[in-house]
Amino acid sequence: MTSLPILAELPAGFRVVRDERGVCARRVELEREFEERGFGLDAARELPRSDLFGRTELRELTAAGARFVVRRFHHGGLLRWLTGARFRDPERPFRELVLAARLAELGFRTPEVVAARALTGGAGAWFLDVVTRRVEGSRDLGRVLAADARGELDVAPRRRLYAAAGALVRRLHGVGFVHADLTPRNLLVVDAAPDAEPWVLDLDRSTFVDGLDVERRTDNLRRLHRHVARLVLEGRAVARRTDLARFARAYAPERGERRALVRAIQTGQRRSRGLHSTGWFLERHLGGRGSDAR
Repeated sequence: MTSLPILAELPAGFRVVRDERGVCARRVELEREFEERGFGLDAARELPRSDLFGRTELRELTAAGARFVVRRFHHGGLLRWLTGARFRDPERPFRELVLAARLAELGFRTPEVVAARALTGGAGAWFLDVVTRRVEGSRDLGRVLAADARGELDVAPRRRLYAAAGALVRRLHGVGFVHADLTPRNLLVVDAAPDAEPWVLDLDRSTFVDGLDVERRTDNLRRLHRHVARLVLEGRAVARRTDLARFARAYAPERGERRALVRAIQTGQRRSRGLHSTGWFLERHLGGRGSDAR
């Protein structure tokens, strides 16, 4: 069986089971119910579909009177047509579990990861899953922006939401955290408090970086800006200059820093526009995103 050093970093309260079928870590208090409902080392059990969507279809578990979201890892970009859900690195879901626990300790709102597993897929490949506690009464930022484009979002909450998102990313970068897929669908807004700091979702491949420099922070912001621009291009969002300015002010309160940052983002966007436009075209016309992907 493959050695997984990351298991030594799991927070307290998890039990690990492993055999020739793979490795599974679950919160001790949920272990029995998860096993009964099919989240263990038995790959033959199919879990119920969730009404939520991510990059692909999500599954759901109910245990201890609560609902949990099951996300199977899938490749993005062109790799999704070549390798689908098969991965070479079995540690990825357990790294996400460790990252989520550390972010929570630092005071960030991110769904609790209560289980993770890696199941053998043959020829050195693995199927990977994480289970997170569902945040009830919430929508990802992509959905909120779509509602705004339909005129369903009041002016004041929209303004506060942009400022809250900017402050969140500033705080993340302040502790050296770089979200590998910083997009609207991975920022979660609670409907009862739309102007509160968003939750952070899907931490796969994200990392803490010592001495996070301006270049890497800018790249991360450029990614978020690029995805918002895509939603605007597809008619699923409206990006007002004033709202983007609120985000920028919350991220970089000092005017000189803010201006330099905006220039760097705009310059990078112009350079990569053709490449990303081609990728978006392929996704729209060849498929590969979930039916509710944003």
